[in-house]
Amino acid sequence: MNSLDPAVRRRLERLVEFRGGKTVEQYVGELSRLSRRVLKSRRIKVAARVFAAVSDPVRISILKLLRGRRMCVCELMIALGLSQPAISYHLKLLRGCGLVRPVRSGRWVFYEIASRRLANLIFKLVESV
Repeated sequence: MNSLDPAVRRRLERLVEFRGGKTVEQYVGELSRLSRRVLKSRRIKVAARVFAAVSDPVRISILKLLRGRRMCVCELMIALGLSQPAISYHLKLLRGCGLVRPVRSGRWVFYEIASRRLANLIFKLVESV
């Protein structure tokens, strides 16, 4: 544990003294084990991808439009005033995290919300801020 920055070590020593019962080394070991369990969680990685996907107003707008019905790229282009490459890029990100999925109907490809439960959580979050 000598690799700890001296200022961090002093803070941990005060914290361990406040909490009692452990050495700094034991406490650091406990924190390391805890962080390894948390960071390995698949759900955290999926959540990070979802949060990244909805971090753009255009993607939230796409989700809100798809909330009402399936739409093709050209409909989304008109509704949002964006180019086809821009819409396709945003749809790719939303597909990548499982928020939307394509549905083929003949030669047409429509997009719909893939997870209503997840989309509803996002909508509640957006509406609460």
